[in-house]
Amino acid sequence: MRSFKHINARTVGEASALLKKYKGKAMLNAGGTELLSTLKGEYLLNYPEAVINIKTLPGLDYIKEERGMLKIGALTKLSDIARSSLLRESCRALVDATCSVATPQIRNAATIGGNLCQDVRCWYYRYPDHIGGRILCLRKGGKICNALTGDHRYHSIFGAASVAVYPCSSNCPAHTDIPSFLNRMSNGNLMEAARVLLDFNPMPAITGRVCPIFCEPECYRSEFDEPVAIRCVERSLGDRILERMNEFFTPPKAKSGRNIAIIGSGPAGLTAAYTLRRSGNRITVFEKCREAGGMLLYSIPPYRLPKDVVGKQVQALKGMGIKFKVGVNVGKDITIVELMSRFDAVFLATGAWKERPLGIKGEKIGLSGLEFLNRVNSGSRDLPGKRVAVIGGGNVAMDVARTLLRLGGEPVVIYRRTQAEMPAFRDEVEKAKEEGIEFEFLTLPTEVSEAYGKITLKCVRMRLGSPDASGRPKPIPIKGSDFTSPFDAIIKAVGEEPDTSLLPATFRKKAQKASASAHWLGKNLFAGGDFVSGPSTVVQAVASGREAADLIERSLKGRQPPAQAGGIEPTVTSASLETTPRVRIPESPVSERIKGIEVEDTLGLGLSEIETEASRCFNCGCIAVSSSDIGIVLTALDAKIVTTKRTVDAQSFFTASATRSTLLDPDEVVKEIQIPKPRNGAQQKYLKYSLRTPIDFAIVSVASVITVEKGVCVDARIALGAVAPGPVRAKAAEEAIIGRPVDEHRAAEAAEQAMAGAQPLSMNAYKVEIAKALVKRAIMGSSIN
Repeated sequence: MRSFKHINARTVGEASALLKKYKGKAMLNAGGTELLSTLKGEYLLNYPEAVINIKTLPGLDYIKEERGMLKIGALTKLSDIARSSLLRESCRALVDATCSVATPQIRNAATIGGNLCQDVRCWYYRYPDHIGGRILCLRKGGKICNALTGDHRYHSIFGAASVAVYPCSSNCPAHTDIPSFLNRMSNGNLMEAARVLLDFNPMPAITGRVCPIFCEPECYRSEFDEPVAIRCVERSLGDRILERMNEFFTPPKAKSGRNIAIIGSGPAGLTAAYTLRRSGNRITVFEKCREAGGMLLYSIPPYRLPKDVVGKQVQALKGMGIKFKVGVNVGKDITIVELMSRFDAVFLATGAWKERPLGIKGEKIGLSGLEFLNRVNSGSRDLPGKRVAVIGGGNVAMDVARTLLRLGGEPVVIYRRTQAEMPAFRDEVEKAKEEGIEFEFLTLPTEVSEAYGKITLKCVRMRLGSPDASGRPKPIPIKGSDFTSPFDAIIKAVGEEPDTSLLPATFRKKAQKASASAHWLGKNLFAGGDFVSGPSTVVQAVASGREAADLIERSLKGRQPPAQAGGIEPTVTSASLETTPRVRIPESPVSERIKGIEVEDTLGLGLSEIETEASRCFNCGCIAVSSSDIGIVLTALDAKIVTTKRTVDAQSFFTASATRSTLLDPDEVVKEIQIPKPRNGAQQKYLKYSLRTPIDFAIVSVASVITVEKGVCVDARIALGAVAPGPVRAKAAEEAIIGRPVDEHRAAEAAEQAMAGAQPLSMNAYKVEIAKALVKRAIMGSSIN
C-alpha cells in the first residue's frame, strides 16, 4: 500500500468537515474490511490522500427501540446485530442477512454503515492495478461498461445504473435524454417515448430531418459495430407525434395569469412558446411573414423539410392555445417598447437574415442566398439564370445550389478553401456532389461585372496556409492565377447576421455583446436563437428557445420551470449486445429527387423498424450489482437511512454514481438506520444463493416481510438483491398475493411476476430461474406459522 494521512475524527461533524476539506480525495474507515481491499488493489484511479477513521466515534454503536421504531447506530458491528435478542425477535431477516455476510472474523470488524456503503462487486471495476494494470471501466472514466461486451455472468438482469454522462445526450445541444426515449421506443411504449422527447424538443419531426446529428458520432455503439440511427428514430417518432398532436399538444391545466410575447416564429421562438405555454402562460407569437414557421418555412428547402411538416407543427402549437399574429412587422407595425408595455415579458427570436457582404467590386449585381430561398419557398419557380455561381461553402450555399439544380439550373459552387474546410453539413455536401453539382474549390471571387446581359466573375486561385482565428487553414491568393468565368446569375451565400435595427438604441449595444445562448437584454426583454448566436442549426435554436423560456420563468416571480421527464434507469437487453447492422435509411434515387424541390430526399421508417433500431442502444450504463446483503433486507423492512444531511428510504439510498454505489455526497456520513417495527404475525425471510455459504457475495438474494391471516395475505414487501445496481422491489409479486390465499400456485404466479421486467443478458439468464425459486420459497415460508 502507498502512504496516506490517517486522521481520527472525534465527531461525525468533524468527519464530514474533513471529507469536504479533501474534496473527494479522502476515504472513511468505518470497519476496514472494504477499505483494505481498495487500498491494496489500487484499482481506483486516484489513491486517497487521507483516510478518516470513524471506528472509534462514541455513540454510534447501539441497537434500541424508541416509540415503535428500531434504531441501529451506523457503527454497530455486524456481529452485535447477529447476537441482538431485540433484533432476533423483531427483525429476523436482518439477523439472517447479517449472518450470511462473509466470515465471523469479518463480522467482528465490519459495521452496518460500512456494509451499506460498500463498493460494487465487478471484476472489471476491481481488477488490481498490480496485475496488468487497472481496467478503465465506465465508472472510472472509460467509454463503456466492460461487462456489457465481456463476462457478465454475475451482473444485473434489471438494466444498468446511470453512472456517467451519456455521450449522445451531452453532445446534443438540446441535451435530449436520448437513452430514455430510445429505451421506451424499444419496449413499444410510443406514448412515453414521445413525452420524454417533447420535454426537451417540441419539434422532433423537424429536427429528425434537418439536424446535423451531433449525437451519433459520439455513440459508443460504433466501437461495437455501428452507431444507433438516432436521428432516424427521432424523425419517425416525431411524425407519429404530429399524427396524434391532440394527445400531446394540449392546453395547460394551470394558468399563471401572465402574458408573454414572442417575436419570430422560427425554431427558437416556437420552442420558447411551447415551453412557456406548458407553464400556464398566455402566449402570442408575432411573425412578419404571411405564415408562421420562420426559417423552417422560408429558408430550408422543402426537399429537406416539407412545408406540410412545418404546418402541422404550427397547428399543434395552436392546439395548445398559442396565438399567432402573422403579417405583423415588429419595428414598423408595432414597436418593441409597445410590446414591452403590454406584455409581462417579450422574447426576441427573429433569427439572422441579414446577408454579409462579399466586400468586392460589383457584388450588388448578385442575389442574396436567403432572398432566393425565400422566393422559392414562397412559391416562385423562376430561375435567376441557367448557369449560376453560388459563392460560399455553408449550409445556405448547399441549399441554394441543390435548389437551383431541381429548378433546372446549372449551379457552380465557388469556395475559397477545400471541401474538408467547408462549414456545411458533410452529408449535404456529399449529396450535392452525388447529384452532379460542380464545385470550384480554392477559388476566391474578386470582382463582378455585367455587360450585354452576361455576368463575368473574376476569381483568383488560392492555396492554404497556417490556421487562422477560425482554426482552419488560411486561404492565400496565388499570384498570377487570376481568371474569369461567365455566368447568367450570381448568388451570394457567405454568411448571415442578425438585424438589430428593430431594437431601441438602449438595448442594441447589449444585444451585440450577448452570449451565444438565451440572453436578458434589460427590463422584461429577452433574446435568443440566431438573433443572439448568429447562424446556427435548428436544434441549437431549439436549445436556446428552451433556455430562454427557463430564464423568463425564473425572472417572473421567481417561478421555476417544470421538471423534465426521463432519467429512468436504463435497461440493457441481450439483443442490444449482439452484432446488429444499423438500419439502412431509405433515400429517394438521385434521378427522382432532382426532378423537383417537393421530392423529399430522405424517407422515414415504419414503427417496427424504429423499435428494432432503438433496441440497439447500449444505454451506456453500469451493470454491476449492489453487494450489500443488509440493503436488501432494509428495503423489504421499509427502513430509513439517516445521514448528516437527510433521511432517505433504503431503496433510494442505493442510487449509484460514477464514484459511489449510493447517493451519498462526498462529505455525507451515515449516522443511523431506522426500521419501523414489523406488525405482529409478519413472517420475515432472507434467502441467499451464493457459491460458498456464507463466505461469498450473493448471486441472487430475496428478502420478504409477509403477513398472512387465516390463509390470506394481508400485506407483503418483497425485495430482490444482486439482480440490479440496487435493491429491486418486486411490487408485481406483492400485488399478486395481497388479498389472496397463499398457496403453491399463487406463489409460483407471484414469482413469475417478480421477473416480468427482467432483461437478462446472454450469460446471466440463469439468475431469473434462481430468483423465481427464492421468491416462491419466501412466499410459501410466510404461510407456515
